[in-house]
Amino acid sequence: MSRDKSQDLLPLLVILESLGKIELYAEGFSDADTFFNDGDQVRFNASLLLLLNVGEYAGRLSDELKNQSPDLPFQAIRGLRNRIAHNYTGIDYEMVFDIVKNDVPSIKSELIQKLSEEIAKGTYDLGELSAARHSTFYKHVDFESLL
Repeated sequence: MSRDKSQDLLPLLVILESLGKIELYAEGFSDADTFFNDGDQVRFNASLLLLLNVGEYAGRLSDELKNQSPDLPFQAIRGLRNRIAHNYTGIDYEMVFDIVKNDVPSIKSELIQKLSEEIAKGTYDLGELSAARHSTFYKHVDFESLL
């Protein structure tokens, strides 16, 4: 979707919130089987929904931001979203666990760096940023690391 990059703040924050929750839900698990089966698959299913959410909001980001972020795998993120949405029961839980443990932290780190750079450049509305910072919705976003 082609939009103005100044409108990317909230989609990026939603993505970071989702990634933070995924990390929280996967904390302490060292293998895919345990993660998948824990609590009747509650953490696994929640993580799938959050990965779908990440892909959905990645699709709402401006082309300009995506083009300026070649290290972020936006196409793969959108592809995973489509696989989850359209083949939910065919999802390989070991692949999901690998993504959760290995890709989520690096994507989150890259997004924090990019968002931090854009905030420093003055790309985003500071009132919108302040409102998000004080919202209970974004409690898994480390705003201190962004500022």
